[in-house]
Amino acid sequence: MSAFDMKTVTLDAPTSPLNIKKTAGKVIVYLAKLAKMLLVWLMQPKNWLKKRTWIGAFILLRAAYVTMNEYGKNPFKKSLNKDHVFLTGAGSGLGRLMAIRLGKLGCKLSLSDINMAGLEETRALCKKEGVPEERIAIFVCDVSKKESILRGAQSARAAHGLVTLLINNAGIVSGKSTLELTDAMIEKTMQVNTIAHLHTIREFLPDMIQAKRGHIVTIASMAGLAGVPGLSDYCGSKYGAIGIDEAVRTELIQKGLSKFIKTSCICPYLVSTGLFEGAKKSFPFSILSPVETVDRIIAAIQQEEPLVVIPWRGNMVFLAKMLPVGFQDNFSRVIGLHN
Repeated sequence: MSAFDMKTVTLDAPTSPLNIKKTAGKVIVYLAKLAKMLLVWLMQPKNWLKKRTWIGAFILLRAAYVTMNEYGKNPFKKSLNKDHVFLTGAGSGLGRLMAIRLGKLGCKLSLSDINMAGLEETRALCKKEGVPEERIAIFVCDVSKKESILRGAQSARAAHGLVTLLINNAGIVSGKSTLELTDAMIEKTMQVNTIAHLHTIREFLPDMIQAKRGHIVTIASMAGLAGVPGLSDYCGSKYGAIGIDEAVRTELIQKGLSKFIKTSCICPYLVSTGLFEGAKKSFPFSILSPVETVDRIIAAIQQEEPLVVIPWRGNMVFLAKMLPVGFQDNFSRVIGLHN
């Protein structure tokens, strides 16, 4: 927390975690039946001349691809055991869980946070899960200050060499309405949630170019896709983070670097990590558990997905954006985003 009075945060208890394996099994069985029906259809040569055959095949293949990615079942997932990860906000919440998961996958860990006690606890948990101590480096880094990022980068390279996986995870929220915000709150939110991303990317992208391997991960939010009352500074900062991700991705494409340097922008709904005070679920969404969120984030990195909304049905926001503004506002009110 910063010098100004950031809110202590609590959340309603999350809904029961989805039984992912059971759900995935049902989906796979259903897709298998559809695939069998399609195969029977394709066995008849005359059907190849029909446009609906090709349309149906495309829809089925696309649905299968999206489903495999959503449940982390893409058979072409890349290995991360040669990567050196620089992870911000690793002292608690999603950052801590990501550190443990990435360590178990064989990554070399450079973990940063403003809270050294939290980092030490994260390191202890990583070691408890079997991650060798020599693969874990921890250091205090205040991402709102460029000089602190530079010192953190030096510590990371000294410990494990070139950084090939950058995860911009650190974030803060003030939870104030626009008129209640102070100048300090606005500046701190923008520095941590947005401007820090530019500094870390500028610092580590040359490492990735040199190594001819890299991945930049932005932990954004669905609040960066749709405005929410009482979160104007937070929404603005996440809109900015998403914009940075899109711009960097297109720059990599333009410069011919996208073949070996990937980007992933993660936009989760509310996660029960204690970041928002008084948040409640609203149909058709439910509060996400940290474990299921991190599972999806790790899968997105391994599957090199450029944009992931958690849960998947959150993609409806893109459809809503195509509608008149008045409809968007009423839709947000109906599903509870105004509360």
